[in-house]
Amino acid sequence: MVSSGYLTTAITAAALFASSAVVSAFDATCNGNYALYWGQDSSNGQQSLASYCQDSTVDIIILSFLYTFYGPGNEPEIDFANEDGGCSYFSGTNLYHCPSIGNDIKTCQSKGKKILLSLGGADGSYGFSSNSAAQAYADQIWGLFGNGNGSLRPFDTAVLDGFDLDIEGGTNTGYAAFITQMRTHYASDTSKQYYISGAPQCPFPDQWLGASLDSAWYDFVWVQFYNNYCSVQGGSFNFNTWDNWAKTSSVNPNVKVFLGLPGSTGAAGSGYVNANTLKSTIPSLRSQYSSFGGVMMWDASEAYDNTEVSPNFATVIGGYVHSGDNCGSSTTTTQKTTSATKTTTTTKKATTTTTKTTSSATPTGTGSCPVNGGSCTQAYACSGTQYAQCVNGKWLFQACPSGLICQLSGNGASAYCDYASGHTAICGSANSVNALAAKPVAVPATKSQNAQVAFVVDEANADATTFSGLFNVRSTSTKAIGNSWTLTFTVASGETVGSSTVGTVSQSGNTVTIKANRKKVAAQSESVLVDIKGSKAGNKVFVGVDPSTINFSF
Repeated sequence: MVSSGYLTTAITAAALFASSAVVSAFDATCNGNYALYWGQDSSNGQQSLASYCQDSTVDIIILSFLYTFYGPGNEPEIDFANEDGGCSYFSGTNLYHCPSIGNDIKTCQSKGKKILLSLGGADGSYGFSSNSAAQAYADQIWGLFGNGNGSLRPFDTAVLDGFDLDIEGGTNTGYAAFITQMRTHYASDTSKQYYISGAPQCPFPDQWLGASLDSAWYDFVWVQFYNNYCSVQGGSFNFNTWDNWAKTSSVNPNVKVFLGLPGSTGAAGSGYVNANTLKSTIPSLRSQYSSFGGVMMWDASEAYDNTEVSPNFATVIGGYVHSGDNCGSSTTTTQKTTSATKTTTTTKKATTTTTKTTSSATPTGTGSCPVNGGSCTQAYACSGTQYAQCVNGKWLFQACPSGLICQLSGNGASAYCDYASGHTAICGSANSVNALAAKPVAVPATKSQNAQVAFVVDEANADATTFSGLFNVRSTSTKAIGNSWTLTFTVASGETVGSSTVGTVSQSGNTVTIKANRKKVAAQSESVLVDIKGSKAGNKVFVGVDPSTINFSF
C-alpha cells in the first residue's frame, strides 16, 4: 500500500501542470464566498436544490454525498435524503439516476452558482488501496459527473463544477493522486472552470486529508470548526494555523480557507456560533487573514430553518460574508415546497472545514487577558493554569489542579481545566495575550488502536453542578465503526456521567463505559459523535477528560 503523500515526481509535475490554468476562487470581488452543503436533510425540512439557489447570497452548493465508492458493479452510490424520491436506480446497480436534480443543477448554474459533488461524509464505505486505484476512480467519476462520456450519468447532461473531499474516516491513501488525475481532465476541457475542495476538521494536520493538502492543488478548503475543541468560541480557535498552512505549505499559493460552521444548534454536537457573534467574527477574519475565503455552512436545511434572526440564519450570514461590497445581501428566502416522502432511514450527516500567526492574536471569548483584581464584565476568562471568575465586577483567580491548563467552553461562556495535550494555553504569561500560539492544535494520543478520538467541552459549568461534552471519533482503519462499539474513559473525582443519546452509560468509580445504542448509530459509519451529560460537585471546577484514559474499540 502506497501512501497518498508519497507521489512520484511525474505525478507531482502533472498536478502543477494541470493546475496552471486554474485560479483559486471564481469571485474575488465579494469579500469572500458563501458555500452550503445540501442533500442530507439534517433538519427534516430540506427543499429542492433549485429553491436554495434563489438566494443571491449563496455562491457555492456542495451536493452531499457520494458515500460509497464501489457499489455492486463498481459504480458509486449517492444519497440525497428526501430528494431521493425523484431518483431511480440504473438497472442492475445501486447508482441513482436523478433527472430532477440534474435540471436543478442547470438552474443553479444559470444563476451563477457553482455546484460541486462531495465524496465521503461521516457514514459510508470509501477509500483507495493505492494511487493507481485513485487515479482510475477519478477517470470513472469524471465520466459519470464531469464532462466525460460515462454510460451512466446520474444527472444526465448536467456537468458539475467540481468535486469535494469530505473524508472523515478510513485511510489517507490516494487522495492526492485522485486530485492530480482529476485535474488532467479539468485541463483538457476549456469550456468552463472546475474546482477541487476539501473539508478537513480544524485539528491540524487533518488525519485523512493532511497528506493531500500538502501535495495536491486545492482551490477551497472549508475547515470544520465544529465538533472539535478548535471551534470559534473556545480557547483553541486556530484559523491562524490554517492561514499559515495556506501561506507556507499549500501547493496552491492562493488557496482559500473557509470558516466552516453549523447552520443551527442541532446541526452539530458543538460549535454553533450565533449571528450576532458572526457579525464581528467574519470581518475580523477577513481583515486579519488574506487566505480567508468566506463561510461554509452545514447544512442548507438547518441554516434556512434556523430563525434565530430574520428572515433566516442562512441569508443573514450570507449577507455578512458579502457585506461592504455590491454583491448584495439578499433578503430572499427559499420558497417552501412540499417535501417528497423520505426514502432513507439514515442520513449521511457530516460531523461532520492565511496570514502567519502573530503575537497580537487575541484569545476567543476573552478579548484581553484578565488581571487578578482587575475589572471584568464577562463571567469567565483564562490565565494559563488559572481560571478567572468575575465576582462583583472584579476578576478572582483560582488555580486549576496540578498539571492542567485553563480552557474556555465550546460556547465561550464558561471556563474549565483540561490536559494540555491537544490544547493551547490562554494568556499563559502574565498580561500577555498568547492564546493562539503558532504551535498547531493536534488531536491528542489515546489508547484507541483503530480510531482517533478527541474530547471537547460544550457547556462546561453551564451552572454550578452540570456539564456536557462531546467525543469526536473517526476510524483510522478501513473498517467502518458500525453500530457495535465501546468507549471507556476516566473522569475526575466528584464527576458523574449520567447520559448519552447514542449509547448506554455505566460508571464504576471514576471509570465510565458507554456502549453503542444500535438504534442511534448508522451501520456503515466511518465516524460517530458521542455526547455526554453529567453532574459534578458544586464546589469543584470541571476537569476535562484525560486523553490517555480514552479507549474506543469497535
